Amino acid sequence: MDNFFYPQSLLIAGVSEEPTNLGRVIVRNLEHFSFKENIYLLGRKRGNLGDRPIYTSLEDIPVVPELAVILTPAKSIPGILDACGRKGIRQAIIESGGFGEYSEEGKEIEEEIKRVSERYGIRFVGPNCIGILNLENGLNTSFVAGNPEGIREDPISFISQSGGLVNEMLKLLSSENIGFNKLISIGNKLNLTENEVLEYLLQDPKTSVIGLYLESIFDGNRLIRLAEASEKPVIALKANIIPGKSGVARFHTSALAGDDRICSAGLAQAGIHRVSSMDELISHFKIFTLPPMSGQNLAILGQSGGGNVLAADAAAADGFSLPDFSETLLDRLRQRVRAGIIRFTNPLDLGDLLDLDFYAKIVEEILKEDRFDGILLRYYFREAEKTRRFIDAVERASRTCKKPVALCLVASREEWLKVNASSSFPLFSESKGAMKALSASYRHRKRKRASSAMVPLRDPDPSFNPPVSMNSGEVFSFLKKWGLPVPDFSVVHDLQNALSAARRIGYPVALKIASSEILHKTEAGGVKIGIKNDQAFQAAFKEMYHRFSRVLPETAFPFIVQKMVPSGVEVILGAKRDMEFGPVVLFGLGGLHVEVFGDTSLRVAPVSEDQALEMINEIKGSRLLKGFRGKPPVDMDSLKKTIVAFSKILVYFSEIQELEINPLILSEKCSGCSIVDARMRRNSESSF
Repeated sequence: MDNFFYPQSLLIAGVSEEPTNLGRVIVRNLEHFSFKENIYLLGRKRGNLGDRPIYTSLEDIPVVPELAVILTPAKSIPGILDACGRKGIRQAIIESGGFGEYSEEGKEIEEEIKRVSERYGIRFVGPNCIGILNLENGLNTSFVAGNPEGIREDPISFISQSGGLVNEMLKLLSSENIGFNKLISIGNKLNLTENEVLEYLLQDPKTSVIGLYLESIFDGNRLIRLAEASEKPVIALKANIIPGKSGVARFHTSALAGDDRICSAGLAQAGIHRVSSMDELISHFKIFTLPPMSGQNLAILGQSGGGNVLAADAAAADGFSLPDFSETLLDRLRQRVRAGIIRFTNPLDLGDLLDLDFYAKIVEEILKEDRFDGILLRYYFREAEKTRRFIDAVERASRTCKKPVALCLVASREEWLKVNASSSFPLFSESKGAMKALSASYRHRKRKRASSAMVPLRDPDPSFNPPVSMNSGEVFSFLKKWGLPVPDFSVVHDLQNALSAARRIGYPVALKIASSEILHKTEAGGVKIGIKNDQAFQAAFKEMYHRFSRVLPETAFPFIVQKMVPSGVEVILGAKRDMEFGPVVLFGLGGLHVEVFGDTSLRVAPVSEDQALEMINEIKGSRLLKGFRGKPPVDMDSLKKTIVAFSKILVYFSEIQELEINPLILSEKCSGCSIVDARMRRNSESSF
C-alpha cells in the first residue's frame, strides 16, 4: 500500500495539450500541492505540458513508474492496464467512470480489467474515483482543481466510496479549520476495498482518526475484526439504506433482522461510531482531536439559562450525569458574581460573569476536580481578540488536565468565521451535536476490545454435517450433536413406534408434526403438549395424523415425541447469513414479544460470552430474565453458553443459510435451558 500513498514516481495516463483535458488538472494539483517526485505523462498525441513531454507509448518512458493514474475512456482501460503490466507497473488508480455503475457493457469492461490485473498481479483503486490526496508528500491525483492554501495537516484520514464526497469533505474541513492527513476515493471497489485501506491507515503513524463513507460494505466481518483490534477511532457514514430483500420471509430472523439494522449492529460491535450526516462526521472528527471523555460526569457552563436547559436535556438523552460543584469552587464564584443573580447549580449560568480570565480559571478548576470528566461550554462571542485569548486558555486547560471541553461558540456568521479561522481548538455550533460527540468519546474510551475473532472454535468431525432434508427431527439431532441443550426426543412415523417412544422417554411428553413443509406447527394444529398417558397419546396421534394426511403429500410423514420441559421464560435464537457481514446472530424474547414488539438484539458471529451477555442486556425485556415480580432469575450462565455455541454454527457450515431456535425455554438459575423447536434452511446451491 505504500506505493499508493508514497510513490517515488508517477504516471498520468490520459494527458493532452487541450485546455479542457482533465489529466492536466491532475498534473496541476500535484504541482500546487508540491509533489516532489518524478511525474511522467502518457497521451494519444505527442506534445508537452510545461517542461514535461507527453509520451504516446509506455515503452518510451525511461523508468518503471511506481504508480499509474489512469483517466481515459472506459473502453481503453483494459489495454492501458495491460501495457502497464507489461511495463512492470503493479499499482494503479483508475479514475474513469462508465463501468458497472453505468451499464451492462461497463460490467463487461470491469471483468476484463479484473482479468488483466490478475494476469500481472496489479492492485488498483477504483474505477470511478478521484484517487488519493496525501498532505505529507503533496500527492493529489484528483481531476478536480484544488488549492492547498489554508489547508493544514492533522492526523485525520478519510476513506470514501464517493469521489464527490471527498471534494465536499475538503471544503467542510477547510470551513471548520480542521486539517487532515490522507483522503482516498475508492469508487467501485473492483480491486482494493475499504478493508485494505482501513488496515493500512490503522497502522499509519500519521493517522489517529479515520472516517468512512460507504454505500456498500465488501466484507463486513473483516471490517469488524480490523476496527475492534485497534485503539484508533473509526467513524462511519453508511448510506444507501434500503429495506430487507424482497420476498416474504420464511423465518422470523429474516423478517426482523433488516440489512441496515445488521449494519448498525456490526459497526457498533466493532466499536465503529456510526453517524448519519457529514456534519455529524465532522463533529466526531473534532471531538477525537481532544482528550478522551473517561466517564459520564459532565459540567455544563453557559451564559444563557435557556441554552443551559437545552444542554442539560441533551446530556440526559446521552446518559451523562451532572454532579454538583464543590463548595471550594462555589465559594470562589460567590466572591466574583452578584448575589441573587446566578444559581450555583450544574448547569451553571455565568451570564453575569464578564471577567474572561476568571471565567477561564473556573473552567480549569472544574477540570481539575475528580468529580468531572469533561465540560460542555457555551460561550457568547465578545470581541475577537478577547475571545481568542479565552479559547486559548480553555485549550491549555483541556490539554493539561487531559479532559475534553466541547466549546459551543454562539456568534454571528462573521464573528464565527473570524474566530474559527484563527483557532486550532475545535469549535461546535450547538449543544446537541457537541453532546453526541462527547458521548462518542466516552463510548470509545470505555468499550471493551475483546475481539470476537478470538472466540475459540473447535474442529468438528469431518462427517458432522447439517441435515439435508431438514425436518425438525434431523435439525434436533444436528443441534444435539453440536452440544446444544435438546431434550430427549424420538422421530417416529407410525402409532406403534410413537407409543413406544413416549413410554421410553417417560410422560409427560409433547407430540409434534416434524415435516419440513409445516413451518408454524402450533398454528397448523401440529403440536400437542402435556400428554400424560397412553390413552391421551393415542388420541392425539390419531387426530394429528388424520389432520395432516389430507394436506401433506407424504404417505409416512414424521412426528417427534419429545420430553416435556418445565415451564420457563421463552426466548428466540436466530441466525442468518447477511450479504455484507456474513453470519449474524439474533436474540430476543419469544412468542408475542418478538413477533409484535421486535424486541431483539443482533451481533455478527461468532460471539464471546461477554458479547452474549451484552445481547441479553440490550433487549427491553431482559428484566424478565433476571427475576421479576417474585419470579426467580433464569440460568443466565447456561443461556450465555448456548448463545456462544449457537453463534459458531454458521461460521463453520457455509451451507446453512438460516437457523432458528424458537422457543428456547429458560429454567431457573442452575437448571439450564431447553430447545423446544428449531428449523433450518440450507443454501440451495450447496451440495454435500
